[in-house]
Amino acid sequence: MRLIGKFLNLLARAFALVGAICVLAMMAQVTLDVLLKNLLSLRIPFTQSLVTRWYMVGAAFMPLGLTEILDRHISVEVMYQTLSPRAKRILGGAVCLFAAGIAAMITGPLWEEAMTKFHAGAFETENSKDIAIWGGYFFLPAGFALMTAILLYRVLTLWTPLSSGMEEVPVDRDDDIRDAVREGV
Repeated sequence: MRLIGKFLNLLARAFALVGAICVLAMMAQVTLDVLLKNLLSLRIPFTQSLVTRWYMVGAAFMPLGLTEILDRHISVEVMYQTLSPRAKRILGGAVCLFAAGIAAMITGPLWEEAMTKFHAGAFETENSKDIAIWGGYFFLPAGFALMTAILLYRVLTLWTPLSSGMEEVPVDRDDDIRDAVREGV
């Protein structure tokens, strides 16, 4: 079981790395495009298409799995902090199961849309030249599918005595409370 967790962690980190590369590529291309435009009146072709159809989508959706592992999604924990560790695991598993259902429902239509764009050979044209944009559509279902798998795995490890191996932030931790008290919040 721990091997599956380690694999999911590795996959989430690889996906996040792709997202980070998208951010770096976007920064480099936009900076170079602005410099060339202002200094030499030159433009880098397809900058807008690459930024909006590839880089931004990859940067936003590829790290979803790692975000879940590190417990960095937006959450409100007013009542949750008062629960016992066992109750936190039960409720945490229920929330993960619900979120996995939503993520799975999103993944299917996103996959269909990506396949439609792939089969159509979706592209954008700039100055009589084409650039393929269909590949960027696969970032979304990939990110949501990985998030679904991670959430389902978390449910399994929260509701059973099996150890995870995913190195995720545990749902029954109480370090947030101790840190808040230590900082005087």
